[in-house]
Amino acid sequence: MKLNALLKTLGFLALAATPVVAGTSAPAPKNPIAPAPANDDLGITASIGYDSNYVWRGINYGQHWVRAGLNGGILLVGGAAEDGAGSTSLLWDVNYGSLAGDQDHFSPTLGAGSGINSTSSFQRLQLGAAISHDFGPASVSFGYSFIHNMGALANGSGLNQIGFPASSGYGMNDIQQLTLGLNTNLGPIALASSANYDLFNGGWYFDVTAKSTIAVTDAISIVPHVGLGYGLNYNAGFTQGSRNLIGGGGLNGVFGGSSYTKGVTGWTALNVGIDFPIKLNSRATLTPYVAWNLPMGPYSNLARSATQPYFFGGVGGGPATAFHSVAYYGVTLSVRF
Repeated sequence: MKLNALLKTLGFLALAATPVVAGTSAPAPKNPIAPAPANDDLGITASIGYDSNYVWRGINYGQHWVRAGLNGGILLVGGAAEDGAGSTSLLWDVNYGSLAGDQDHFSPTLGAGSGINSTSSFQRLQLGAAISHDFGPASVSFGYSFIHNMGALANGSGLNQIGFPASSGYGMNDIQQLTLGLNTNLGPIALASSANYDLFNGGWYFDVTAKSTIAVTDAISIVPHVGLGYGLNYNAGFTQGSRNLIGGGGLNGVFGGSSYTKGVTGWTALNVGIDFPIKLNSRATLTPYVAWNLPMGPYSNLARSATQPYFFGGVGGGPATAFHSVAYYGVTLSVRF
């Protein structure tokens, strides 16, 4: 009897302790909000692209350049600041490009019926790695890159189709360069500069670029940019024989002969353009662009008639199209993994 009385008392107390809520209880949500996924990026970006003209360091190498590349970064030391200041990373890139249709701007043109090819093949493979440190106001990088030039333009057959001038050794060497880079922001303007020294061919190349991003929508932006280059005994990897020929069609060309034996020194080109990046989704971006390359100083002096035949002694003209002003365009599709 006492046990039954005790159980009844406990049951009453439990019922009394139960809260009374008016109405029915709220149903569980049908579509609960999932937690934000963790950042699973590998830090790799793959890209493919097309350029109507391949312009590199102020020189227009040819038409219809198709390219592909991979680049990424590996965090070595994390920065203590929330913006990443103090971090150190290993940056790397692999790029390959080729002139579709072998339409270069250096091969000689001797007129119809001469039997001389007016265009040559050209491909380029570039491998690079650099250590970058973020100091907060600016980031500094130091790296090495290997540029392997291929095709008829590189092996010399594209420039030595006529058998004269009597010098030999036409073509392009590979490039092995050390690069010191500096990146910073001045308000809405992003600045990037670099100093590059070619270990194999000698000579320096300096450049500085400025750009600013103007958001149109959440997915579309306009990015105007301008770049300026300067060479110090810069030869772009061309052999001495090629420099002589490019300089004026003879043994004493401007690019390689007399006072320019070691390459060009001076402002090379001004490059201006506008990018139009379009964010397709969280990982893919399509970026069409238009640009204008304006050779300066010694480059503009090399812009002689490309249609005149080659002669000894620099009479006539060497290949000039590579050093003319050019408006060009292109597009890049990049995907982040």
